[in-house]
Amino acid sequence: MEYRLLIEGSGAAPDGPAELAEWLRHERELRGRFRLEQGEIRGDDMGGLPEALVVALSTGGAATVLARAVVEWVRHRTRDVSLKVTRPSGETFEVDVQRAGASDALVTELLDFLRQGERQGTDSDETA
Repeated sequence: MEYRLLIEGSGAAPDGPAELAEWLRHERELRGRFRLEQGEIRGDDMGGLPEALVVALSTGGAATVLARAVVEWVRHRTRDVSLKVTRPSGETFEVDVQRAGASDALVTELLDFLRQGERQGTDSDETA
């Protein structure tokens, strides 16, 4: 199941998805499970900035690793961050975090969202 992560909001760097991807490269369980989704190239642009980070998760511990790594990345930002995670079904998890304001409760909330998506994906596989 693929999740799309957007980093937005006032103060969010335009290269936020690339920064998060670099952070996730240090997580062994997530290697090879994510890619940057490029934004639209406009006018005389030489290329588009990464618009989102797409992460593929299967059942197992990768969801836990992703939730903890994303929240830890948010904690290290020097600016406020708006994070939006979207499931293939279109359901979203959104949170605005003030500088270093990400709590352990946020890890739990994000992990619950990711695991619920895994269960939905498994249920739909069984009925197919």
